[in-house]
Amino acid sequence: MRLSWAAAKAAKLAGPSAPGSKQVPEPKSSNCLEGLAFVFTGELSSFSRDEATDLAKRFGGRVVGQPSSKTSFVVLGDNAGPSKLNAIAKHKLKTLSEDEFLNLIATRQGPGGPGGGELDEKTKKKMAKEQETIKQAAKELERREKQASKDAGESGSSKTDVSNQLWTTRYAPQSLKEICGNKGQVEKLQQWLHDWTDSLKCGFKKPGKNAMNVYRAVMITGPPGIGKTTSAHLCAKLEGFTPIELNASDARSKKLVESGMNISNLSLDGWMGGNDATNAAGVRITDKTCLIMDEVDGMSAGDRGGVGALSALIKKTKIPIICIANDRGAQKLKPLVANTFGMTFRRPEAQAVRSRIMTIAYKEKMKIPANVVDQLIAGSQSDIRQVLNMLSTWRLSGSSMDFDEAKNLTKMNEKYTILTPFDVTNKILGPYAFGPNVRETLGDKMELYFHDHSFVPLFIQENYLKTQPVKVRNLEGPPKMLKQLELMDQAASSISDADLVDALIHGPEQHWSLMPLHAVCSMVRPASFLFGPGGGYGGQNPMTFPQWLGQNSKQNKLNRQLADVQVRMRLKVSGDKHDIRQSYIPALFPHIVKPLIDQGAAAVDDVIERMDEYYLSREDWDTVVELGVDAQKDDVVNKLIKPATKTSFTKKYNSTDHPIPFHKAADLGKVPKKLSGGPAPDLEDVFDLDDEVVDVSDDEKKKVKDEDEVAADKLFQASKPKTQSQKAKTSTVKRKKVQNFM
Repeated sequence: MRLSWAAAKAAKLAGPSAPGSKQVPEPKSSNCLEGLAFVFTGELSSFSRDEATDLAKRFGGRVVGQPSSKTSFVVLGDNAGPSKLNAIAKHKLKTLSEDEFLNLIATRQGPGGPGGGELDEKTKKKMAKEQETIKQAAKELERREKQASKDAGESGSSKTDVSNQLWTTRYAPQSLKEICGNKGQVEKLQQWLHDWTDSLKCGFKKPGKNAMNVYRAVMITGPPGIGKTTSAHLCAKLEGFTPIELNASDARSKKLVESGMNISNLSLDGWMGGNDATNAAGVRITDKTCLIMDEVDGMSAGDRGGVGALSALIKKTKIPIICIANDRGAQKLKPLVANTFGMTFRRPEAQAVRSRIMTIAYKEKMKIPANVVDQLIAGSQSDIRQVLNMLSTWRLSGSSMDFDEAKNLTKMNEKYTILTPFDVTNKILGPYAFGPNVRETLGDKMELYFHDHSFVPLFIQENYLKTQPVKVRNLEGPPKMLKQLELMDQAASSISDADLVDALIHGPEQHWSLMPLHAVCSMVRPASFLFGPGGGYGGQNPMTFPQWLGQNSKQNKLNRQLADVQVRMRLKVSGDKHDIRQSYIPALFPHIVKPLIDQGAAAVDDVIERMDEYYLSREDWDTVVELGVDAQKDDVVNKLIKPATKTSFTKKYNSTDHPIPFHKAADLGKVPKKLSGGPAPDLEDVFDLDDEVVDVSDDEKKKVKDEDEVAADKLFQASKPKTQSQKAKTSTVKRKKVQNFM
């Protein structure tokens, strides 16, 4: 019987068949599996995949994904993958069952112990070298701190004592060797700063080694806590630049960017000093100054216009500018993307961070095993800053930490990360979300919906039929097909119910309190029926972006075009928009489209004459073609009409006059006049709470109302005020009357 890879994958990931039936034995020592590398494959009977790997890491073991010649043991379960079985045979690896793996934990006594055999010489040398490297690095840190304290004492500086500094400041890297991960990106940044002077002289026209020298600024993006700002400062200092940093705690509006960040804007104190010029921020200005704009994507409403002003500054700057952000795709960063060189920093691997963290722990006299450090790094998602903050807090109450304590500590300090709709769909439709050993509650699953409540239901609707349901893995033939159809029907009914709930949420009454119910109907319930391996989990159907978005946009466009056609044809026909779509357009097709297919350019005159009868324009002809279906679909029609025929048709139509049903002001070159008005007032200036509000009495209100009614009555005519010339004429007439009387 041929192995079904997808079915085996589903069985493996769905969870154990008898969870909790076996107890974890008492280990001989806390590091009984240290020095061993494990690979887990297949489905274990008592432990899920996560629980088994957690056991191996808890006791010092290392877990890898694929077997190789360096793998110590492969723990085999049911329905093991064929590729891993072939690798086991190829490398002649030792295999363990679930019981043998538990027995290894109970009998082995760590590296060199009687139950686990002696470590080979290569592994011993490697472990000894790592320990020696950690000790030497710790001594270097201690020597550096003593030298800093000595220098501060000699200069009489009031600098804060090193022991009282935050660990993130105290143990910040001082050389490129101490930076964890992203070595290649850091070297590129340093090379760009090194070549800055030459790039400035040549007008940024030579790309250079890394094609970076045509840019005046660099945009560093990546997750928080991985060393972006530290790398920028370190590279600037190593290349002799004076770094000036502005972050989210500084005001960075358009006015301040144009004034405070301009290096030529010297303060009066710097000018009076003569030698040491400072900018408005009080930082000493030299010919080698580097501006570091940290947290650029954090410019809020208080920094209005700051991104645009920074983009304008980058275009003419004569000093290097390094912008730092978490998300390069943020909407507000679009003005900067075109003017900066993109440099992405990734999360460093645990191996790259482990040595640095263990060096700091050794220096602080903390006993933390390597597997505990790995747990801290994995729990914080390689956020070095967070790991140091957790260790510094833990050091106040203790000097040692075990695996469980590290796991609880990372759980308490867990960061809330926003998942993309792709991640949410993979997680909720994958076999982990509803397995027998799942620890997530209904509330946890509903929380996934709120990562992006507008897109997640669309992703579920697009991809829920692409999984291979775990609930039918034990069935074969027609029963399996029938059961899968029933599950699909239940999931589709739930999505239909979600549409009804969505209509209540986004309807006139806007019942937003129904969003948790919408989360259950649109995401949780359909996934509970059809969860299993699919896109991203080894299935044959990859996950796709919702096609509804594109189809909805196309529908809106065709609706607008159809409305234009109906407005033009209304002088000739009496149908509404639906009648035009269903009756008139199919009837017009043989007269204005089919002749161009059959007769070519010879039918152009007849087609244009028929279009003029119905006041159709050249754009309306395209709409008629685009609205075609089946054999009259636009893709088919455009292939049947020759390009020469279409060109002749367009030229002929544009060169002749056509009847126009109505005129638009825009078509005649007359743009409607806009109402004159100043800028929109600030809402804070509209009404001041300190202003006194005069209370008008009822009699005065009635009087004003009566006056308004009299003024509005057409039978009453109010006398117009006299002008100066009329007053002069009146006085002259009066004077003459007086003279005649005398």
